[in-house]
Amino acid sequence: MQPNKITALDFEDIKSSIKSYLRTRKEFTDYDFEGSALSYLIDVLAYNTYYTSFNANMAMNETFIPSATVRDNIVNIAKLLNYTPRSVTASVAHLDLTVQTQTVNGSYPSTITLNKGAAATGGNYIWNRLNSATLPVDAITGRVTFPHLCLYEGALINFSYVVSTFARQEYIIPSADADVSTLKVTVKANESSTTSDSYSRVLNVTNLTATDRVYFLSEGEDMRYTVTFGDDSLGRSMKDGEVINFEYLTTSGGEANGVNDLSFIGTLIDSNGISYGQSNTTVTILKSSDTGDSAETIESIKYNAPRYYASQYRAVTAQDYATITKNIYSNASSVVAYGGDTLNPPVYGKVYIVIKTKTGTILNDVTKKQISNDLRQYAMASIDPIVIDPDEMYIYTKVFTIYDTGSGKNASDVKTTIQNAISDWASQTQINNFNSTFRSNDFQRAIGLADSSLIDVSIQTTILKYINADTNQTNTYCISTGGPLYNSAPGRDTTGSGSDGSSGADDSNACKKEPILLSGTFRTADRPGVDQQFEDDGYGNLRTFYNTGTKKVYTNQAAGTVNYATGEICFGPVTIIGTGTNTTPDSNLSITDSVSGIGSVIDENLLPGNLLIPVVFIPDNVTTIPASTPGTIINVVDPEVTVSPIGTSLPSSIPLNSLTPAVFNQKPSLVEITPIDNNGSLNTSSCF
Repeated sequence: MQPNKITALDFEDIKSSIKSYLRTRKEFTDYDFEGSALSYLIDVLAYNTYYTSFNANMAMNETFIPSATVRDNIVNIAKLLNYTPRSVTASVAHLDLTVQTQTVNGSYPSTITLNKGAAATGGNYIWNRLNSATLPVDAITGRVTFPHLCLYEGALINFSYVVSTFARQEYIIPSADADVSTLKVTVKANESSTTSDSYSRVLNVTNLTATDRVYFLSEGEDMRYTVTFGDDSLGRSMKDGEVINFEYLTTSGGEANGVNDLSFIGTLIDSNGISYGQSNTTVTILKSSDTGDSAETIESIKYNAPRYYASQYRAVTAQDYATITKNIYSNASSVVAYGGDTLNPPVYGKVYIVIKTKTGTILNDVTKKQISNDLRQYAMASIDPIVIDPDEMYIYTKVFTIYDTGSGKNASDVKTTIQNAISDWASQTQINNFNSTFRSNDFQRAIGLADSSLIDVSIQTTILKYINADTNQTNTYCISTGGPLYNSAPGRDTTGSGSDGSSGADDSNACKKEPILLSGTFRTADRPGVDQQFEDDGYGNLRTFYNTGTKKVYTNQAAGTVNYATGEICFGPVTIIGTGTNTTPDSNLSITDSVSGIGSVIDENLLPGNLLIPVVFIPDNVTTIPASTPGTIINVVDPEVTVSPIGTSLPSSIPLNSLTPAVFNQKPSLVEITPIDNNGSLNTSSCF
């Protein structure tokens, strides 16, 4: 007779199964297993079976990418899908370097060269040039400026292999912290050769010949990458005695982000052979170092590898375009794509790709055009890929809580607990990304469960959007929340004049409505010395005004339109010349300074001649706020948290006078999360 319950994995069940089997034998029919030495042997058998079953189950789980947990196993499965995980990425510093050269026999040198290698120090890191650069020197002033230098944090490493065809060799990059995007592979004929051939990385073998000098890259054990060469059928193979050299950058990744103070330590040599150091140079920091990131996480590999395999180097579906975009533009944080046929009205023959970057800045036109051109080689038929900017919508909440003072906690501790709970909620819901929806009930519940001392929680929710205005141009600017706006007093409208929205704002017989949207300050060409704002009149019109300190003075009762059903407003035609004195950023404001208590970042999206005007809305439905389009990113702003002791009354509803767009004269800081499909960071600037 066979043992029963052969599928049981619990130790006691296995032990019981063995006893049941033994009792089927006549020698053990009435045997007392619990009181005998045989019980110990049964325990050993049960333990052995239990561990064997557990190991077999875990080993089977590790053969499938959704259930695998060990990185090396996940990487090996992804390798079968032709997916190479992203390595650690070096942080990049952006600067201008100006050099004053010296004369020789009364003449300045004709050129000057900045050698590759260590070029600057800053933030306890070394910053490197990956290539040498040569520029002509101004013959009159002797000055030369290296514009927009990109210096990479880390250390340049050279590592070589001598090929031996008599032994099985693996060409492994020995550093686990290597940024493989900086990898250069060269091959010399022998150790004494002074010339070498460059090899380039390939992903697709379709067009390879037997003589192409290419290599393939894959992640191996312990996050160390392996370089593989051709076999004289698909790519040239290595010959005995050849020397393979790897040059790459080892880096600290994202730890070096945010450095904005650098000192030059590089090597500059002019055409006369004169060297220049720090005393002859001027460093101008363009922006803090960025783009550094850690190696791709196992969650990201699990997410991206099957989608990358599904695209098969051709773009047929919208998902294919999104996946390939991540591959050809590794600095994308998140990508969404959708066909023009889904728009209203439809646009046939086009697919729109929206890219979210890690630092939140938008792509410049050159980068967009380059990505579009790179995508066309994968496109089917005559589909035209168009890269557009994300439509960003900000959810701004004010959190009011009451806590029990008898719990022994103070307001500061409770506030810290609430802020941590909000960060956990954001990570779990993957907010601040595409395809997200803000649900106030979940948000409020997460706060309420954060601390046992909390008695009551109330939140107020508004929507923040920005008008990106062109200065000194007459335009009409339209923005939309994608959903209906709050009607301030729908039951108080009187019939007759004003109820249709045509003239109600000026009709003394019509009930007045409170504004449900308000802009930040701006200045117009017709009133260059006055800080104006606009609000709605409750009947579908925008009106501009300025404050005298005691009252509002309306300057235009028909400055634009409001569609309360769709949430769209159109402001203009108007000629904007500035943001006004109340919202003009301080020239000394750093990137981490705060405005009115809200952490801010200086906006890098704007080109010269552009400015941002914040507009705050009260939505009709504060319970659920979805993304209005596939390319909309819902960003949740770090909320204002008020913690009050028991006995304090909370606001029962959103006060209509709580619209404070001046707080957001610069884009606000967001709740920090790490997206699952994070695939890198931003570098929209062209590097010299």
